[in-house]
Amino acid sequence: MKRLFILAFILQWLCGFAQAKKTADVFENAYVVTLKGDTIKGQLKMPKTKKIELYQKINFKDPSNKVRLYTPDKIKGYGYDNYYYISAFHNNRSCYFKVLSQGKVSLYQTVFEVTEDGVANEIHEFCVMEEKGDGQFKIVDEKGLKKQLKDLFKSNKSLVQKINDQKEITFNEQTLESYFKEFNEASAGN
Repeated sequence: MKRLFILAFILQWLCGFAQAKKTADVFENAYVVTLKGDTIKGQLKMPKTKKIELYQKINFKDPSNKVRLYTPDKIKGYGYDNYYYISAFHNNRSCYFKVLSQGKVSLYQTVFEVTEDGVANEIHEFCVMEEKGDGQFKIVDEKGLKKQLKDLFKSNKSLVQKINDQKEITFNEQTLESYFKEFNEASAGN
């Protein structure tokens, strides 16, 4: 009888330990800009697993503590963590674009998932829009990156030379953001 009691206790302990503990929702300070242009301050509910969701939909807690789901077609954009995300239509669907640099040549990033052979891959896509362009996003490709950047920044000879002197340019958010910010800050001064 004592062995049965010990066995039952161990099984109960293992079952309790194996159950996933529910973690509390995490909210970060943020704001949304409505289609009318009004700004509502509140908190953004952070996705528990896939941060990629911040580019497709957001859950936003308004000042009355009501949590609402906002897709890109329902708001102009939202601000979070010192970045602004704009709503746009891209690749035949609505999404949010993270604004990495804004100015004469603006840089945006979106993230989406592509499934090939049953494997989901996260795709980070960088797009530019020129101030005096056609208003369309142009995708920045990793292949031929140096040439694309030199063409975009041709009015800033020192930045073009800096890019030219690089043996290789890392294709990531931080590197691209720094080049575009340098170009836009110099352009704003002229």
